[in-house]
Amino acid sequence: MELDAIRRHWDEWAAAYGTGLRATTKTPTVKRIELATLERVIAPLVAAGATRILEIGCGNGQNALHLARALPQARITGLDYVPAMVEAAEALRAEAGLGTDRLCFAQGDVLRLDLPAEGFDVVFTDRCLINLNTTALQVAAFGSIAALLPRGGHLVMIENETQAHARQNDLRELAGLPRRAPATFNHFFDRPAVLAGLAAAGFTLLAEEDIVSLHDLLLYVLVPMINGGTVDYGHPLVDAAAQLQIAAAAAGLDGAAGLAGFGGFGQNRLYVCRKDAA
Repeated sequence: MELDAIRRHWDEWAAAYGTGLRATTKTPTVKRIELATLERVIAPLVAAGATRILEIGCGNGQNALHLARALPQARITGLDYVPAMVEAAEALRAEAGLGTDRLCFAQGDVLRLDLPAEGFDVVFTDRCLINLNTTALQVAAFGSIAALLPRGGHLVMIENETQAHARQNDLRELAGLPRRAPATFNHFFDRPAVLAGLAAAGFTLLAEEDIVSLHDLLLYVLVPMINGGTVDYGHPLVDAAAQLQIAAAAAGLDGAAGLAGFGGFGQNRLYVCRKDAA
């Protein structure tokens, strides 16, 4: 899908769903995992003094609002290229009673960032860069983001990965289910190219984790096996999988070893990076 069409898609969802969670995802259980993951990873950075936080692709502000409540010492800025998303985020901020000294939102595009160099300690994305329709644009975004961080600053990403999605589809085939194609407005990360692009932008990959494998196995494979092939976002087993996924990670199980992630079949992957080179 062309970039203009992708932007129109998000314009339409912002208009249709406003401040609701549905404006950015069809899967509320995944959003719970994402929020828990972002807090788990970013909280220690804030505690160590990294209080200037930027979310690129903030949508209607769900992530930034959650972190502002959980991390009162942080100063969080959310950036999105859809004006209606920014308006909805501001409405949620005002409803929550948070001042702009702690949480603010603005319109902006990851491909045309106009922000102070080294103006943030942490930059994070959540299913944002997969809306860039080529790997080359995603890699270019890493360089733009690096300019916003000082040496020692952190980039935290939750983005969807092609290779993990393919493994999930392999299981669907074994279960007699058709392979699922990504949404047309998404271009999932290609792992080797992304890792090379991060290194070229001066980032060191500190940690990575499959944060939704158990959840996705239930949602996209096991429940459809007993449900006539239908994905059921509200199935109680999917909800239970999300609860267990969050609890396992909070308990400190080693995600890199596949324990917190329960394997490598979840399409949402966490990348934690540090800027180590200019």
